[in-house]
Amino acid sequence: MENKYFFKCVKCHGSFHDLDDNWVKCPSCEGPLTVEMSIDKLKSAITKKEFFNKQITSMWSFFEFLPLLNKKNIISLKEGNTPILKCKRLSSDLKLNNLFLKLEFLNPTGSFKDRQISLGISKAIELNKKRVITMSSGNVGASVSAYSARAGLRSIILIPSMAPEDKILQIKQYGGNVIKINSDSTKFISGIVEKASKKFKMANLITASLYNPFINKGAKTISYEIAIQMREFNLSIPDVLIIPVGGAGLLSSVYEGFKELFQLKFIDKIPRLIGVQPEGCAPFVEAIQKNLEPEYLFKHPWKSINTISTALADDIPLDCYTGIPAVKESGGNAIMVSDKETLNASMKLSTLEGIFAEPSSCTTIACIPKLLKNNQIKEDDIILCLITGFGLKDTHSIKPILPKSLIVEKDFDWEDLFQKILN
Repeated sequence: MENKYFFKCVKCHGSFHDLDDNWVKCPSCEGPLTVEMSIDKLKSAITKKEFFNKQITSMWSFFEFLPLLNKKNIISLKEGNTPILKCKRLSSDLKLNNLFLKLEFLNPTGSFKDRQISLGISKAIELNKKRVITMSSGNVGASVSAYSARAGLRSIILIPSMAPEDKILQIKQYGGNVIKINSDSTKFISGIVEKASKKFKMANLITASLYNPFINKGAKTISYEIAIQMREFNLSIPDVLIIPVGGAGLLSSVYEGFKELFQLKFIDKIPRLIGVQPEGCAPFVEAIQKNLEPEYLFKHPWKSINTISTALADDIPLDCYTGIPAVKESGGNAIMVSDKETLNASMKLSTLEGIFAEPSSCTTIACIPKLLKNNQIKEDDIILCLITGFGLKDTHSIKPILPKSLIVEKDFDWEDLFQKILN
């Protein structure tokens, strides 16, 4: 591995520098493995000046930070390099002075998952895999299908019963083989994926370290981009980063990215991370608020999932081993929001800033009034919300809150009607 990275057990915290890339479980305790970069190797690979002078063309502009050995194995659709937008009207509405959005829905398939899957597929190529499999409520499936098509790999996507039809259509369009299972159980569906990946020698592209120690690391590049892009606003690292949480892999990886930059002394602080989940499926929030251990969450999956934010509806946050410490070590917290609050935030985001995001992304806006009320954020804080998925991925959920179209006769009095609308 040229010491570029090593394995670390998220359970017993043992480090392993001599395992090959096919390992997924700790050889000491059978706990999940994650991959960490060698800070010494990074120090010799890049300087602070070189980092902040980078011309970002995709997430692979940060190749030295990613656990891939050979650039020839990269499978890319130019994911990453998503813009940061400073809000004006939404900031005023929410009574904030410095609100920013990282527009992750502008990735090739419409969600941040492209970062994870670009790395996952690239690693599959490096490991000589010809077929891939995953489970997904939609976004991962679309990304796996698209990047598999790009790489010429066969893909199987297992989806739960709650997956929105818009997302299923997108998966099929890329040529993914969709199998819809009459279950929403993460444990059940992931069990099938795990068995099938072994039997048919497929790469397991579930976006959780439990099944693939490499795949989530693509999301670290969000942190690197934020560190560079905030300089465009003459600002440093945000005070607060609000992140939607399903399995907690995104939150874990973003924290890891900032931690690496801090260890390299490229930045002088790490943002406080706020994880947000829907009330209808909030096991990660409960874990933070009640100080629950990861083992408890695996033994007690969330019952009766009921939310429009299906991208966050993981009954077990599979990356809680790293997600829980990420929140606590950053001095952050976790919060839940109702579907009503999420839909209200969705309309504000669209009508005040021109951003159409799927409900799961809008939870990051929906939680802000609560965070202000609870004094978890202040009006002068530099706050950045990750907007992770595009609105057209789930149009069914927003239909109830949209006004009906005006239908008029051919000879309608357009002057009178337009005057009423404009007044």
